[in-house]
Amino acid sequence: MKRIINYLLAAVCVLFAASCEKTPETAKLEILTSTIAESAVFGENVGFVVGVPATADVTSVTAALIKDGKQLASETVRITDASSYSPDAINGGLQIPYVKNIADGQYDVMFVATGKSERAEKTVKINLAHPEFKTVEFVAGADKFELFKSDAASPLEENKWSYTGALPASLSGHFEAADAAGAKYVFGGSNVDNVEFGNSSDIDLYSYDEAIPEGTISFDVVSFAVKYPLEAMYVVVPETADPAYPGTIEVEFKKGQIVAFAGLGDLWVDIDFFDNNGDGTYTFRAEGGKYKLTNQSDWGSLRVERLSSDGGLATFRWDDSGNVTVNEAIWCLGNYNFGKPDQRKVRDGRVFSDWETFDGYCMAKIDDYKYQITLRIYNYASLKFFQTKLEWGDIASANYDLANSTLEKIYLISVAGSDGNFQQGQSVIDPNKYEYPGDGVVLRFTFDVTNPLAIKAEVKDVTDQNLM
Repeated sequence: MKRIINYLLAAVCVLFAASCEKTPETAKLEILTSTIAESAVFGENVGFVVGVPATADVTSVTAALIKDGKQLASETVRITDASSYSPDAINGGLQIPYVKNIADGQYDVMFVATGKSERAEKTVKINLAHPEFKTVEFVAGADKFELFKSDAASPLEENKWSYTGALPASLSGHFEAADAAGAKYVFGGSNVDNVEFGNSSDIDLYSYDEAIPEGTISFDVVSFAVKYPLEAMYVVVPETADPAYPGTIEVEFKKGQIVAFAGLGDLWVDIDFFDNNGDGTYTFRAEGGKYKLTNQSDWGSLRVERLSSDGGLATFRWDDSGNVTVNEAIWCLGNYNFGKPDQRKVRDGRVFSDWETFDGYCMAKIDDYKYQITLRIYNYASLKFFQTKLEWGDIASANYDLANSTLEKIYLISVAGSDGNFQQGQSVIDPNKYEYPGDGVVLRFTFDVTNPLAIKAEVKDVTDQNLM
């Protein structure tokens, strides 16, 4: 019995001693080191190394590229087995994006280490720039057209490469570039409006009946703008015998298309859709697609409206998550105290009325997610923007950044009420006056609809440019 008691006492002592031993603690999760190159070029995959405490409970490490609070790219290294990694050297690679109009400069790289119950962050700087290309070619099957860098006569041309010479009757291909080290870069896509880095799909530039003795192909390695030979398109403007029933015509335009109008007369051509070349021709500047042209003789203008693929009027729509689903046209409606090219006139044969859907204006889509409209504004102008023209699909619920838009310190546009109606605000010079000059003021509205729930809107006073 005594032997049993001694054995039990010994066992208790062993258990007590074991309970007194200190259990190894898990170190606090923190980023001790983070290593990445100080500079890189767009399109490059940049390696990084992150170090955490040896006993930290870490499950993943993420590197995110950030500019002005917006995440542009990220890469996550997931750790599933503690024995499979070295805590002081968690390796990964961050793919630096190369997209249209991305700017050279300093960017943030945020490292985030995540554990089961902890999170640690550390941010470092990286300088990014476009590659210095030594060669750029347009590759069309077995044929290659070598492009040469522009002389940069203006800042707008400093990134442009061009080929000028004989060209075949039809041409499809993509752009290939190389830097001094021989690294290859490819640019292609479905059409000239949707060029992407890393896309080797051939772009259908043109198809004509005869070869071109001398033509120019150019490519901007920053804006991804492509220019190529376009034959002039001749469009006959339909007559309008009765302004109440204006003549219309449907035309398929390409971006950059040269257009010559027959029967234009004194009709004003919409500057949001066309650039006047000064030689009797115009260049179509909006996104390619099908458009309806209307001889709006009582307004003195050639009206331009975009059509959808099914032949109806184009629209702009998004889903519940804020993702753009239809991105073709935004419409502007309002009263009769604004318009283009001049103040609206009462149409003969119908009752004068504000806010008629028939009179809505189509905004020009000038980039992937950017729309523009230029209007002459008169006293007490009131206007509003819609997803559709005839159904009044309202985009007023979007958050426009117009509430404090000062137009060159002269005019203020403000949101009037919760319905999103953009109405003339008061003069910044004299808050007690609500009058524009007798001839009105010309304002250019530009919407960035990348995020339709928070549209970025700019308004500029362009009256001095005499564009109307």
